[in-house]
Amino acid sequence: MAVSENDGIFSGIRVLDLTQYIAGPMMGKLLADLGAEVIKIEVAPRGDMMRYYGPPGGQSTAFLSENRGKKSLCFDLKRSEGAELMRDLVRHADVLIENWTPGILGKYGVSYEILAPLNPRLIMCSLSGFGQTGPHAGLPGNDLIAFAASGILNMVGYPDDSPLYPGGGSLADSIGGVHGFAAVCAALYHRERTGKGQYIDLALTDSLMHLTSALITTRSLLGPDYKPMRSGAHLPGLTPCGIFKARDGYVAITVLLQQFDEFAQLIGKPELPADPRFDTPAHRTENRLELIRIVEEWLQSFPTRDEPIALIQGAHILCAPVLDTEGVMKDPQNRARNSLQEIDQPGAGKLTLPRAPFRFSETSVVVRGRAPLMGEDNERILSEILHYSSERIERLTYQGVLFKQPLDQYLQRRTESNQSEG
Repeated sequence: MAVSENDGIFSGIRVLDLTQYIAGPMMGKLLADLGAEVIKIEVAPRGDMMRYYGPPGGQSTAFLSENRGKKSLCFDLKRSEGAELMRDLVRHADVLIENWTPGILGKYGVSYEILAPLNPRLIMCSLSGFGQTGPHAGLPGNDLIAFAASGILNMVGYPDDSPLYPGGGSLADSIGGVHGFAAVCAALYHRERTGKGQYIDLALTDSLMHLTSALITTRSLLGPDYKPMRSGAHLPGLTPCGIFKARDGYVAITVLLQQFDEFAQLIGKPELPADPRFDTPAHRTENRLELIRIVEEWLQSFPTRDEPIALIQGAHILCAPVLDTEGVMKDPQNRARNSLQEIDQPGAGKLTLPRAPFRFSETSVVVRGRAPLMGEDNERILSEILHYSSERIERLTYQGVLFKQPLDQYLQRRTESNQSEG
């Protein structure tokens, strides 16, 4: 089948997205952005629990962001009729992604061992905190737990203080979701060559350990005496490299080894390279607090950070302002690259969403639609894909197997949930 440039690379690929919260939905979001048909399967009656997090009285912005461009099918997977419906869907799917605690789906009769014989071309990716094997496999995991168990949390913060949680954007969850997306892409390529589907076991902790490979390799060489320390706002092995305070905000600066002489000239301190406190990389690290003070004194000699940033960038030294969310949305670089896209979301109005970061020369990558309401596409999916009769769909709805929640009911339920938690 020919694919037009507007269809997306994964046009014609059908994905069953049996995930919730952040990590799993991130996988489905990226596949949808690249043109796949992604059917978000929500378990009745509450659906994805991420729907209930966010601004009081409104919709969950995290849910709306991570589930854009998907369809919603909501049914009770715990009932035999729901499990049968799931097995029927798998016969018509290319990919199934899930992030349930290991072993749970097997209890409902929808494990990979049960589903694979129904569709040998099925690619199934299971994303969990600790993976499907090992002594911790049955434990639940999330963003914070993965940071802790991977060793990264121990590296974030200031010396002689407690670790700090870098949790502003669910980074571990997002990293796991991106790794899952990459794994599914690789499995689709393998299927194209062999005709065979396969199972993917992905752990959040493994995804994060993959990012710390240099630390683990160094420890393997140096032994237990190697104790990397928390370094706060500055990199310990390279100085100046970190976050510096200007009058009106913060500036991130990295001066590479070969650039220190030029940087010293730039900040009006040409004598620094000959100063025994700063004449070698090791000496600069030993005396970094004084060097940080010198750099910040120079930055704060300007009324705003814009001028020193322009000077540093003009010298091709790594530098950027530390932007808040408002600054990111107004950044001319992001506007020039069309990195943000607006969509209309029922009950919320216009939303601005970051587009996927890929820019292909031959195919489009865009936000292909809004996030669905719970069960919004029940009838269409069951009739068009599974060819269920209208009578069967009505019966499943009447029996409580199928579930749909209009927007007003959802908002009311969110309000009640927030009040009960308060």
